[in-house]
This record gives sequence, C-alpha cells and structure tokens, in this order.
Amino acid sequence: MAAYTAHNMQTIDFWTPSNLVAATSQIGSLEEPYARARRRIKSVLSDGHPAILAYSGGKDSSTLVSIALLVARELISEMDICPPIVLVSANTGVEQPELVGLVTSEIRKMKTYAKRHGIPLSCHISHPELSDTFGVRVIGGRGLPSFPDTRGDCSVMWKIKPNERTVRQVFKALGQQKIWAEPVIFTGVREQESLARDQRIAARGEKAEGLWSTQEGNLHASPILDFDSSDVWEHIGLCNAGERDSFSDFSDVMRIYASSGGDNCVIVADLKSAGNNKPCGTRTGCFMCTRVGEDRSMQNMIASDSQRYGHLKPLAALRDFVSRTQYDWSRRHFVGRTINADGFITIQADVYSPPMLEELLRYTLSAQALSGVEIIPLEQLIGIDARWSQYGLFPPFSALKIYFEVEAGDIRVAPEVTRFPKTEVPRIGLIRVGGEDYADTLRGEVSGLRHLAMEMHHESCGFGLRTLNDGSMVIDVETQDNFTVDPEGAAEFLTFVAEEKIASYCHESCTDWTFGFKTYLEYGTVGLRKGRSSQCHEILQRSQWRQAQRLHGHRTVAELEARCDVLFSRQIGLI
Repeated sequence: MAAYTAHNMQTIDFWTPSNLVAATSQIGSLEEPYARARRRIKSVLSDGHPAILAYSGGKDSSTLVSIALLVARELISEMDICPPIVLVSANTGVEQPELVGLVTSEIRKMKTYAKRHGIPLSCHISHPELSDTFGVRVIGGRGLPSFPDTRGDCSVMWKIKPNERTVRQVFKALGQQKIWAEPVIFTGVREQESLARDQRIAARGEKAEGLWSTQEGNLHASPILDFDSSDVWEHIGLCNAGERDSFSDFSDVMRIYASSGGDNCVIVADLKSAGNNKPCGTRTGCFMCTRVGEDRSMQNMIASDSQRYGHLKPLAALRDFVSRTQYDWSRRHFVGRTINADGFITIQADVYSPPMLEELLRYTLSAQALSGVEIIPLEQLIGIDARWSQYGLFPPFSALKIYFEVEAGDIRVAPEVTRFPKTEVPRIGLIRVGGEDYADTLRGEVSGLRHLAMEMHHESCGFGLRTLNDGSMVIDVETQDNFTVDPEGAAEFLTFVAEEKIASYCHESCTDWTFGFKTYLEYGTVGLRKGRSSQCHEILQRSQWRQAQRLHGHRTVAELEARCDVLFSRQIGLI
C-alpha cells in the first residue's frame, strides 16, 4: 500500500511517519463506526498490548467488550496468538440487584465465548474497602451519604479506588510475564453524553484514535469515543438479531434499559432516561444512590412489571427515606469529634445521630429480609457494631441485638416521608473541655487501646504491648493492610458468643462502651490496619472521655445547649 487518494484529501504516503496520525484520522471519518472501533482495538492488540476492559453492564461497555472479544478471536484465527484480555468491573455493594444479575450473567457468557475460541480472558470484580462501604461508613456513623449538593465521593470510594487497586494488581501480574508490551486500559466512554462528561474528556486529553496517557503514565484507549447513541444501539441490535458475532445477544441489557426508562422501545427509553443520570453517570446504578433527588429508573422498573421487580420496593423505600431526610436536622449528631486549639468541642449538626443510625440499620436489615437482596453482609454488620462501640455511640453489641430482633420477625420498612426543605446547618455553640487537662484525663492505665485481659496472657495467646510516639502503651494488634473483619471469625462470634455478650454488656449502664470494639480485637474478629494504633488509641480515649462527661451516645440539642460555654446565633428553630 503506497498511497491513498480521496475526494478533498491530499495524496498521503502511508509510510511517512509524520503523516500517519493525520491519515488515520481522515480515513476514520470515512469508516463506519463499527469498523473504526475494530481497527483501533486490533491495532493495539496486534502491537502486543494486553487489554484491560472497564465493564459496567451498560450499553457502552457492553459494546466495547463485544467488539474487543471479536477482534481477539480474529487475531487468534490469523496469528494463533493474542495478548491477555482482562475485564475489570466494580460492585459497590449497593448495586441495583437487576444490574448485579445482568453483570454476573454477561460475564459468564464472556467466559464461555472466550473458552470456546481460545481467548485468554480473565475477569476481576472489585469491591470497596470495608471501611468505605455504605454499611460501615454511613450506618457505622463515620460519614453521610452523597447528596446532590454535596461531594460525590461515593463514586471514588466504591468504584474508582477499588478499580484502581485491581488495575494495579493486574499491571503487576502482567509485568511479571515480561513478554507483552505495556497494558492498555480500554474504556467505553463516549462524547456528547453530557457537557460535564465532555469537559472531563477534554481535561484528560482523551482521544478516539491511538493511545493517550494519564498523569500517572498509564496508557488508555477510547475506541468508541466518537460513537453516538445510535451507533451503540445499532451494534447491540445487530448482535441481538444474530447479524453480528458476539458473546451475547444482549436481550437482558435491552430489557433493563426498556424497563428503567419506562418504554417498551429500548432506544426511546434510553433517550427518556438520559436526563436522570447527571450525578453519577449511569441510568441504573446503585439502588441507594442519593445523588439524585428521585430514582426514576427504579420507580419505572417497579411500575413496568410489579411481579418481576416488586422485590425492589423495600429498597426504593429505604433510598427515598434517606434522600428526603437530608435536611431533617433532628436526625443529626451534634457533638463534635475534635477539639480546637482553644480546648472547645463544637456543637453543631454533623453525621447521623444514634437514633437515626439505629433506624437505618433496622430498615436496611428489614429491606434485606423482604427483598432477598444482601445489603449488610455479616462482615459489615460486625464492622458497624465495632464502629458504634469505638465511637461511643451505643452500648457494646447493640447492632447485633438489632440484627437478632429483625431475624426474629421485627420487620420495619422505611416510612414514606415528605422531603425536608433545604435549610442552614444549625450551629449551637462550644463546650469547653480543656487542652492539656483534657489530654491528661485520657492517660489512664487502661484507657484507649488497652485491654488488661489480653495483656495478662500475652506470653501465650494474648497480645503484647507497643509504645506510641507520645509514650502511650497500647496492645499490639496491627495485623492488616486495612480495617478488616474475618468472615469465619464473624460467623463464629455471631453463633457462639454474641447472645451472651449482648446479655452482659448491651445496656446503658455499661461502664465502658468501647468494650465491644476491644472484644472484637481480642477474638481476632476485627483486624486493625497497620500504622493506625495511634489513631485508634486516640478515638477510644476520646470516646471514653465523652462517656465520663456524659457526652456519649445520643444527647438532645436542649441538653447540649444548656452545657455550652459559648453560644452561637440562635438557630434552634431549624431543629
């Protein structure tokens, strides 16, 4: 092939490197979208780059994977070799159940297709770290959900970070093989879906032709970047009709788009729902997504087929309850967690209050029982209980007590409430707790991360002591890369130990509400992240001090206002 001449195009020598990119771009404009994508993917794979495919179950990522697997099949047929194809997908833990089923089913089809054609495919499902999950982070009392007018950190914690962690592991494994070129991450991102997305695409320097790289230096490819929605649906429709080879006929993809969009025609449904996905960029994603005011996709699904989707009703009720109570300040905790330089704790609306956390756990466990969808796995239940104890929010093992009550039939569906209007955050005042005096009261022999029973047996089965930078002595329990709960240990604790512990310690008069957290450490049920002893010690000491000062658990605004040494402008009318 020496040259190519076309209308309104100069004669281009394909063997001139300086003209190659321009030529490819001009030819690309004359190709059908499907042919463009195949050429782009084949070029990368032919150069020996392993492909990492980002997959969500949506129409765009489905199209990307479909074309990539077809190209891999062609390469094997032509060259008898193909670089590894690695699929990466994220499960947030609160994914819409229908989407979880779809992803699971489609990945199974991919594996069957790959095995049949000798494609070197591997699939990886990433999950958030335990401390970032909805259960442990939100119901555990550490943070609030992501709302429309707050930071959307849920996508970072539940999708971006887990996928990045998985990709790093994949890069490391592929690098050890030393026979392939650098891996390339393929995404199914498309332009002209929204202004915000186009701005992000431009900021990343993303392009359809060739490879582009991130600030971290990883290579990326976006082979369907210049597809429009009709190009994607054309491919899916032709695969569904058997006109194009693919691992799937995408009938379930089409069903979910149609039912969530509220129309029998999947394309019309997709267009109708296009405006409902601005916060998180998906039409059907997390059933607990509170980044939108109303989840119309789940409402449409339930309305379209109550028999098939009726089990989603308790999940929809839970989501709506959380969304609509965003500005119900009576459901917030008002005791601050930090002490300022002048020795004051701020009294203002912050994370959820203990009564709200208790409600959320009951409603969530009830929705789990009614829907048959696992929302709070056992590891998260123990994680919630450990956090409640660590923060001094509840007497030890309160979350387990609620779990047993729901298991016994105390089912409570989240109530339907009217959306609270947006109002200013109530700020009450400051309570003086002291500076050095406060710190001194925490340095007791058994305060913070100390456990005498564990220390007494350190020579046999207990834990030794370690000295922190400030001179404090704590039990040496750093064993994990992250905050973890051992699944087997959690099951054994719940089966053989929990009820006895609840009977002995789960009451308001318990002298140390942090006892539950340290018990989990003692049993090895909870693992503490390496390098976090000082932080954990400080949190436990602070919680113990709060209990001594009657600032633990739930405190009413009136009680706290009466104890304030400094009062802000009165906003009590907002409560």
